Amino acid sequence: MTSSGPKYPGGAERSEAGAEPPLLDVDRLSVTIGGKTILHAISLQIAAGEIVALTGESGSGKSMTALATMGLLPGRARASGALRLDGRDLLPLTEPQLCAIRGKQIGMIFQEPMTALNPLQTIHTQVAETILIHGAASRAEASRIAADTLARVGLPPDRISHDRYPHELSGGQRQRVIIAMAIALRPKLLIADEPTTALDVTTQAQILTLLKRLVREDGMALMMITHDLAVVHDMADRIAVMKDGEIVETGPTRALFANMRHPYTRALFEASRHRAVLHRREAAEPLLRVAQVHRVYPGPRQGLFGPRSVTQAVRGVSFDIARGERVGLVGESGCGKSTLTRAILGLEPVTSGTITLDGHPVFTHGHPNLSVRRRMQVVFQDPYGSFNPRHRVDRLITEPFHLLPDPPRGAARDMAIDEALSAVGLSPDDRHKHIHAFSGGQRQRLAIARALIIRPELILFDEAVSALDVRVRAQILDLIAQLSRDYGLTYLFISHDLSVVRGITDRVLVMQAGQIVEQGPTDRVFDAPEHPYTRQLIAAAPVLPETGGHDAAAPAH
Repeated sequence: MTSSGPKYPGGAERSEAGAEPPLLDVDRLSVTIGGKTILHAISLQIAAGEIVALTGESGSGKSMTALATMGLLPGRARASGALRLDGRDLLPLTEPQLCAIRGKQIGMIFQEPMTALNPLQTIHTQVAETILIHGAASRAEASRIAADTLARVGLPPDRISHDRYPHELSGGQRQRVIIAMAIALRPKLLIADEPTTALDVTTQAQILTLLKRLVREDGMALMMITHDLAVVHDMADRIAVMKDGEIVETGPTRALFANMRHPYTRALFEASRHRAVLHRREAAEPLLRVAQVHRVYPGPRQGLFGPRSVTQAVRGVSFDIARGERVGLVGESGCGKSTLTRAILGLEPVTSGTITLDGHPVFTHGHPNLSVRRRMQVVFQDPYGSFNPRHRVDRLITEPFHLLPDPPRGAARDMAIDEALSAVGLSPDDRHKHIHAFSGGQRQRLAIARALIIRPELILFDEAVSALDVRVRAQILDLIAQLSRDYGLTYLFISHDLSVVRGITDRVLVMQAGQIVEQGPTDRVFDAPEHPYTRQLIAAAPVLPETGGHDAAAPAH
């Protein structure tokens, strides 16, 4: 569904004379905020039934393009050019006119469904509300449409009660609710802003398949915003690569991957398949030992005097991590990874079994063993959310000092701060700044510095790079590999991104339904998986094409 007409500013192509006009026509769109230009005369077209991906790093202008299309630009923003939906320019419209279009003609799927949903309303009520706000149906008809739409996105009432609240659903189920809200009124254009970033590979594959089916069935245009090139390779008809508010390269998906002309596009591709160089390590004694660990949570009673139901989050898990070893842990959401992580850190007890670090239990006498706890640290997925924004860097990264019986003070404290910042590639002068002064990748470097500052023997990386752009992610992975070499670091790397785990670990554990179903050397597990569940995970993971391919046809839908 791509045109072959002449190109015009922004890199898009005009339709041939007599061809059907595009559904969305972004024509030399520029956006300025406070005198600074955010979008530079970008041009883009999307036809009905076509999937076009906007890809690029944070700050490239992807989300700003989507917000301009929805009429949701910040108050100080000024837009020029034209942004036509089905021939109607949206830029001059008033807020009431735009409200009539949002949800009805343009739907949007947000990145984080938990923050986009109302925690106080059932999922059925929230989908029905979308219909009622536009006066598109009576209350009874809106209720019926809402139920049908939830069933259409894979949430039929016999599988998931429509009276559930968002917190009672998994991440993938919440994303399906957001999709149901976005398509309830059969919009002409659907915008999906990083809809699968926080999802595991199998759930991601299901959501992408669902979106492609909806586009095919409804003839919608889909604007897909993502930094994951592997996702858009399998998903999009065309790709537009954005950098610094400009479209630097665009074309049919397979043709673009086969003939990447812009250096930035090639840099993104290389970063997407980057593998850190891990130094060879000698065999060593076990540092962490997990032996027959079970974790059971009591559920609600079955009736007034009935027995309580139980949930087995972790079931008989056993493994060792040797000193200096780099181990990965993969599995779908709900498989027990987070419960196991909390147990290893001594943040909650296990029902049975033992977890020891260098022979000492992590949890003893009903309390975390602080002498062991100070020898472990964790790096979280969202560095901004794990730092207090009111404090400066020097206070933030020295938080683990409270675990030490005699924390360094004065010159010793300053030296520890300088060493930790330098170790992660930041300047000692950064100690005086607040967290908002740093980019996402720099914040994650600060999170690693905080973990390193008390020289732990084990670090747990919990989805530590999943929210980062591909080039920043590659830098952080190289940093982790360097710290492994320089400090003899032992770590457990928890992630749903199989390509990342493959590039940063020696050995991998595959977890399903609370059990370790397969483990072994990383390359062996990924190249020759033995368990059906491992094969299922690998088959669901999106993969990048080989460069220099000759098949330039656009993918069929």
